[in-house]
Amino acid sequence: MISLEGEEATGKTTFAYTAPLKVVGFSFDMGAQRALFGAKADLFESLDIRIVEYSGGADPTKFKGLWKDYDITVFELPRPVQLDAIRVRGARALWDYFLWLFVEAIQDEAVRSIALDTATIGRRVRVDAHLETLQDAAKPNEKMRERLLQIEYGMPNDAIRDLYNFSQGLKKNLITVHHLTDEYQDHITSKGEKEQIITGRRILEGLKGTHRVVDVALLMEKRNKEIVGTMLKCGYCLDLEGIPLPNPTWNSVVDLISMRLGGRLEFERRGQSG
Repeated sequence: MISLEGEEATGKTTFAYTAPLKVVGFSFDMGAQRALFGAKADLFESLDIRIVEYSGGADPTKFKGLWKDYDITVFELPRPVQLDAIRVRGARALWDYFLWLFVEAIQDEAVRSIALDTATIGRRVRVDAHLETLQDAAKPNEKMRERLLQIEYGMPNDAIRDLYNFSQGLKKNLITVHHLTDEYQDHITSKGEKEQIITGRRILEGLKGTHRVVDVALLMEKRNKEIVGTMLKCGYCLDLEGIPLPNPTWNSVVDLISMRLGGRLEFERRGQSG
């Protein structure tokens, strides 16, 4: 399981689709076409690719097994546009559509890799879906809920953790993509009051503890017109942490880890299946 984090246009989505075939991708970020047919299109030459558009209220069951006919299948999952400043609509339907397809794909022996792009937006959709459920359950004269309480984030967070646990249990490759956000920390003012200030660091936006549930975490950056992935975590080989990898792909990362382990572990590679 690999986590990819970074700013926009740093090769995260492209990396995700270099995983072992067949790959089923869930595109909350709507960036798959640029990754697959853009500057790095040579990585996907000769592959059969299908991108499935989403329409509100779509029945996911009609797509069951669709991925068997393609090397890479991408389901677009645009976050619903909200016309009301408070009332949430469409998030629960989108999440249910995604979850049904995710469970079906990950249980299919033909599928070797799942790409979740981005897990950041996927978590936001799950949070919105929970809020939508609470709003629907409100009594007629009750004030409409505008947001979740801090304690109520437990259920959406557990739903995201379940995706990692399910993938691990079925021994499937899972690649999750994440945005970055500003890091805040508590600061005590001269008046003794507590406030939050920006530290200047950029950190993964999404499920806290993501690095604890993945095997490898890469920070993707653009340096001098080249993509560089820095190993933030490598559960297999700690001495690889901090190592920069130019233009990383799934194969280059797992080959490096396998080499450092002296061949004691062999990982699935692109070209061995699909």
